Amino acid sequence: MSDMQTFRQEIDSLDEELIKALARRFEIVRQVAAYKSQAGVPVMQPDRIQQIKERCTDLGSRYGVRPEFLHQLYDLIIEESCVLEHELVQPPEQGSRG
Repeated sequence: MSDMQTFRQEIDSLDEELIKALARRFEIVRQVAAYKSQAGVPVMQPDRIQQIKERCTDLGSRYGVRPEFLHQLYDLIIEESCVLEHELVQPPEQGSRG
């Protein structure tokens, strides 16, 4: 097997781990949404969003990952999390009354 094939297999394996980790994260987000719905807690938690970004930026600096990249990545992850939470806390209206 060539070095390039080995690298590609490693990248493919890591991509699968990343996607599995995101799936697990989003499953927890669904559980949080259910909790928030029952407890009457708002979906948007700006302080928590800031904490997540700061913590991940700090982690990234330990591993040589650019802060700008992590901010963009977590903007997307948080955006998707909010979409999932809104779907569960405020399900879309079914049909329209006319």
